[in-house]
Amino acid sequence: MKKLNVCIFGAGEIGTALAVALARTESFSVTIVDRSEGALDRVRAMQTRAKARVLSHPDDLQAVLLGQNVAVAAVPEAAINEIARAAARAGVHYLDFVGAKPGTLEILEPLAQHRAVFNGCGVSPGIIENVAWGLLASFVSATDLTIRVGSVPQYPTNRLGYGQIWNVDGLISEYTRPSAAVRDGKPVWISPLEEYGQIIIGGVTYEEFITSGGVEDLSIFSQASPKNVTIKTIRYPGHLEYMRFLLDDLGLRHRRDMLKSLLYNGLPVIEDDVLLLVITARGLRGRKPTERTICHQFSPNHVVGPFNALTSVATGYAATLLSMLSRGDIEPSGFVAHHRFDTKSLLREPFLGPLLS
Repeated sequence: MKKLNVCIFGAGEIGTALAVALARTESFSVTIVDRSEGALDRVRAMQTRAKARVLSHPDDLQAVLLGQNVAVAAVPEAAINEIARAAARAGVHYLDFVGAKPGTLEILEPLAQHRAVFNGCGVSPGIIENVAWGLLASFVSATDLTIRVGSVPQYPTNRLGYGQIWNVDGLISEYTRPSAAVRDGKPVWISPLEEYGQIIIGGVTYEEFITSGGVEDLSIFSQASPKNVTIKTIRYPGHLEYMRFLLDDLGLRHRRDMLKSLLYNGLPVIEDDVLLLVITARGLRGRKPTERTICHQFSPNHVVGPFNALTSVATGYAATLLSMLSRGDIEPSGFVAHHRFDTKSLLREPFLGPLLS
């Protein structure tokens, strides 16, 4: 096993959680970099082995990556290309948590000739694609695929049944932007908050409806050629109607700053969440028409770190991939198709296994 020097850009929730996870093992030497001294103080207070370093100027990116093996972009989407360029210039492995846009892929293409490049290594995109791809692989041919992802409070207390579990800006985008889908074999974009349904998991009733984000590159499922692919979120019953009231009846769909302020100041921060990954496929297994559903449920584990389930699973998936790279289980060059790895093996890894409910 090769020890990897990992440089994480961004000391937000994701970057900090990944630093804590990797620094617990001897396989990694971790440096976390941010422009905010206050954000780095939080990392230092956790008494992790990770080193904290202030990035005073963008021109310092090259110097920061000197002697590093991996650059991790745990930054807002607008800053991804900046980190990707720095990784390409430094010639180090690269990992991020967002679905790669064409411009980012163009930056990373030369790097992938001689280093491993991991895109979209969180929950959605990330582990959800892995679970969905594995389910589709069990079918001779698939007609329908429904992907559901939801992180909800374990103990809901308000009418929305929700709270600050992840970035509020990202939540608003989920509810207001069109969603990638497949209909009758053709890629399309469909409106969010549509196709309402209910689903019962472990005796608890939830509602499901279409949202954007998550898996945008549906071509990864083309081998199974499902005629219909739908991506939904999971919430407690009643959530959708209250959101429609805010977005449409009060007109906040077009007053994003006001909606963000309302949600940010009105919703509690949720530490005890439940992350649900529920995928349903229909098609032929052998000659028999079959419907099969896979459900994985995750909860926070404070032995792993003081982070909610959504953050812990996102960083646990990324940490697992980097651990596989350090062990030599992943080729050290090329764009890594991590959706094709065996899900059961991944869930047995120490970064993810303790989070399974």
